Amino acid sequence: MLKISTVINTIKSRKEREEDEIEYEKDHLFNTYTLVLVFILICNIILNLFIDQLLYAIIFFGLTIFLFITLLIPNRIRFNRLNLMSIFFFLGIIVFLCDIASGKGAMSYLSYISLTTAVGYFFNYQTDKPIIFSLISLYIILFLINILTGYTLFPFLHQNLTQEKEMYINIYKVLEVSVFAFLGIYFTNRRERILVKYFMEKERLNEMIKKTDKLVFTEDLYQIAINGNTLFIPYFKSQFPDFFDNMLKSHSNIISSELKICALMKLNFTTKEIARATNSTVRAIENKKYRIRKKLNISTETDINVYIINNF
Repeated sequence: MLKISTVINTIKSRKEREEDEIEYEKDHLFNTYTLVLVFILICNIILNLFIDQLLYAIIFFGLTIFLFITLLIPNRIRFNRLNLMSIFFFLGIIVFLCDIASGKGAMSYLSYISLTTAVGYFFNYQTDKPIIFSLISLYIILFLINILTGYTLFPFLHQNLTQEKEMYINIYKVLEVSVFAFLGIYFTNRRERILVKYFMEKERLNEMIKKTDKLVFTEDLYQIAINGNTLFIPYFKSQFPDFFDNMLKSHSNIISSELKICALMKLNFTTKEIARATNSTVRAIENKKYRIRKKLNISTETDINVYIINNF
């Protein structure tokens, strides 16, 4: 008979694992898109130096440095909806001004396509519809302003490019749009793989449930643990009376603070959840889990949560 506790832990932790994976994908998406933008800006710098536009090369160099700095900003700040919206608003204004500077023949307005594609990946359509429609509407309005005014706004920005230089910018813009199109295909493929993984996990969970004759689930212990309640250890001992004794019999070198981490891993808590439950940082918990892994003498390939669940 399959252990009911295993099924319970699987169901309880499934949502948290999905949230962790979503956070990882957002981080990967942001970093990849930022690095591609940095690459595009470096190409822009080279292009502007080639067509003798030193001032614009310096401006794009400053933007490149700014984008590099965003990679160091904590996720809770850079994934904030308003902050993301501000960044895309700022990028839209940059494209608008570059479109004015280079003129209609340079086709700088093609960069709006790249921005619109990115908006679809950085925001959730179900929850962020107002933001998505606001940004896309902004890009359309900025594009139409230049078309309707005949690119006559802010004449001090005009580069007055020759036809040959416009041709170089045209080639660059086509390459830029192509790069972002391939990036969109890459992100779409990643999302499809995540969906496949999700449905496989769902099927596996359904199979586990079929192998049990009953399924009883209470979140009392989980809520006590996640909120850092001082009653956690006594409550945990009432549910798993032999856990700490078994741990210490096998590994007497484990200290009390590590035992609490092990107890949380027994409940299949993620690193982020353990950090919240113990009022610690994720980095601190990762270090503790590393030391526990060494004391338990298990390899890095072994899932430490599964190991503790199955052996103690």
